[in-house]
Amino acid sequence: MDPTFAHPHWIVAGILLILGGFWLFRWARRNDSRAAISTAATAAAINKLRRNSPGKTSPRPVRPSMAETFRNAMSQFLGIVGLLMIIAGLVAAVFGVFYVGT
Repeated sequence: MDPTFAHPHWIVAGILLILGGFWLFRWARRNDSRAAISTAATAAAINKLRRNSPGKTSPRPVRPSMAETFRNAMSQFLGIVGLLMIIAGLVAAVFGVFYVGT
């Protein structure tokens, strides 16, 4: 049995895909809209504690800007792409180690 790997380029490509996928997935987790949602929930809870009924102040609903909507959509998309890159990198690395071509 030959101790060298059959396809070292596949292994390197798999490792690079895994690293790129983790980077994209991490970026997506940091840039989603959970921070805005938690801030709004905190403000609502504080207003409820202060007993400010919405009838007194009558605030208009705050709609997210187009940039926030685009950033949230891109973070969701790139999170999915990052997850797929991680899976593809694992498959490529495993095939690079174990696949023996004819």
